[in-house]
Amino acid sequence: MDERKKIILDVDTGSDDAVAITCALLSSACDVLGICTVGGNLPLANVTDNTLRVVQCCGREDVGVYVGSASPLASTLVPWGLQAELLCRKEGVRELTLDFHPEHLPLPAPRITARPQCATVWLIETLLAAEDHSITLVPVGPITNIAIALKADPRIIPKIREIVMMGGSDRVIDPTQAAEFNVWCDPEALEIVLQSGAPVTMVPFDATVFAALTREQAAEIRQVGTPPAQLIADLIDQRLDASVDFEAVHGLSTGEPIHDALAMCAALHPEVLTDVRQVSCHVDLGRGYCYGETVIDRNYKYDAPQEKNCRFAYGADNEFFFQWILSVLKAAR
Repeated sequence: MDERKKIILDVDTGSDDAVAITCALLSSACDVLGICTVGGNLPLANVTDNTLRVVQCCGREDVGVYVGSASPLASTLVPWGLQAELLCRKEGVRELTLDFHPEHLPLPAPRITARPQCATVWLIETLLAAEDHSITLVPVGPITNIAIALKADPRIIPKIREIVMMGGSDRVIDPTQAAEFNVWCDPEALEIVLQSGAPVTMVPFDATVFAALTREQAAEIRQVGTPPAQLIADLIDQRLDASVDFEAVHGLSTGEPIHDALAMCAALHPEVLTDVRQVSCHVDLGRGYCYGETVIDRNYKYDAPQEKNCRFAYGADNEFFFQWILSVLKAAR
């Protein structure tokens, strides 16, 4: 009997997405059914190209890449000035994120191509054909594709074992004064997911800042000696070159967080997360300064279990996370 966990990744690749994809494709605990792409860190064409490069680097051309949504559900439809302000602010963020997320990862151009089926159609058909509670979704970019699928065919909800997502924040914020980037890109999409009734674990900035890796750890990864290990070490070093000092800014960690890879690790090994709380969480959709904020009910006034709609992690075990990456890469040699 195949005891590997069935996973569908949803990515906006991106440097930390690349680490998450690599570890998923190489892990013996993971059966990656497919990878969906979404616009976020980069435009959709670059995201898909980078994703194919990583799949090729890992020698996993058997895993299909499916192209999803290039833009958010609703935030680009606002006809008044706030959206222009947000877009200008996003351009400023984009100048910064290009240092973290190169338009083309340092890998050969892909010889393989994306599958012809669109991501949301493939998601729906794959989930409908699955057994109940059998597939874990791991979205590590804007959650647009999954929100569209949930609205288009709610019959997929019982098929989902869990949605383990990288996104959201409570005490640690980026890039705005209120919102984390993945949620800020498509706030309405996350609210759809949170209201769907599907089981959700949020791996927010509050947890991922503890999954920070150092140059010394990158050097240890590099010593594994394989192309995927070389890629991960290069990306950690690149992120460190581009980063601010997280300890100085947040007082939480040294090194550079590899946000998306922590969510992938948590999907396979939930024990990597610490201080996980069942909470009521919703997204501010008010189009003001807090647009995209994930609002946690700190007073826990909702005592009924149905009101607590997700698990929210406030910490992570840094050493467990690093050793997981290292062990996956060594086992795949």
